[in-house]
Amino acid sequence: MCPRLALLLALVLPLAAQADPLTPGGSPRQPIAAISGDWNGDEALDAAFLYPGADGLADLVVMINNQVTGLETVLALPGVVWSGPMAGQAPAFEPRSETSFAIRSEQTGIGRTPWHQWVTLAWRDGGFVVAGYDYSFYDRLDLSHYGECSVNLLTGAYTLTHGPGDEAPEMTRQGSTEERGFPLADLREGWQARACDDLFR
Repeated sequence: MCPRLALLLALVLPLAAQADPLTPGGSPRQPIAAISGDWNGDEALDAAFLYPGADGLADLVVMINNQVTGLETVLALPGVVWSGPMAGQAPAFEPRSETSFAIRSEQTGIGRTPWHQWVTLAWRDGGFVVAGYDYSFYDRLDLSHYGECSVNLLTGAYTLTHGPGDEAPEMTRQGSTEERGFPLADLREGWQARACDDLFR
């Protein structure tokens, strides 16, 4: 084997194994989504990945660049976000700011009420926290039935707009909630900010 090729394999293969610690063995899984950014502000690019998980869920892996040996896994959460088998059902990442990014999940492929959800993750005080929540939906058959909600869990500020359907008047609300951000390690699939509860009733 060419010495340069051997060196390249020696560098890449350990990183690939690090990036997917949830694989029980065999070939590594292909990621659903990936994002990179210097979220902790140390001038080294970090990374996050979503991998196919069990029972229609996706696993989240977050890696921090230690500037010596490269990316290392700091958090691996199995089954943290819904992931469907069809187009319009795959989760993804979206950048938010220099210190944050969002996990977007959606169900727009089938059904009467397509929806999008964003869970924003931010680097604060040496770790990632769940810093925001956004949700929106609409009704393909009743255009007066729709909703949007946005919650900043760092400040508690929220806004909610809800069209209850059947031509009923739109309801809008904004204010402050006591609910605040929490460590990313505590995030579970199905979590929703309480200020948005009216959209799910």
